[in-house]
Amino acid sequence: MAVSIPEETIDAIRTRADIVAVVSRHVTLKKRGRSFVGLCPFHSEKTPSFSVFPERQSWHCFGCGEGGNVFTFLMRMDS
Repeated sequence: MAVSIPEETIDAIRTRADIVAVVSRHVTLKKRGRSFVGLCPFHSEKTPSFSVFPERQSWHCFGCGEGGNVFTFLMRMDS
């Protein structure tokens, strides 16, 4: 039997999580303006196309098109 977590609990965790801190455990990030950039952990690349946006608590790779929030990043990293 699956346990349902209330949506407001999920939203509270998502807004409190520091996406830059979580992503930087897996990706070397450099500050560029209001965002952070690094090499995408989901495909091979030589030029950074992976961006983290702290104000929106989201990430996006302009190379492979992947993106999402802190939860989707962790799910993608852990398969």
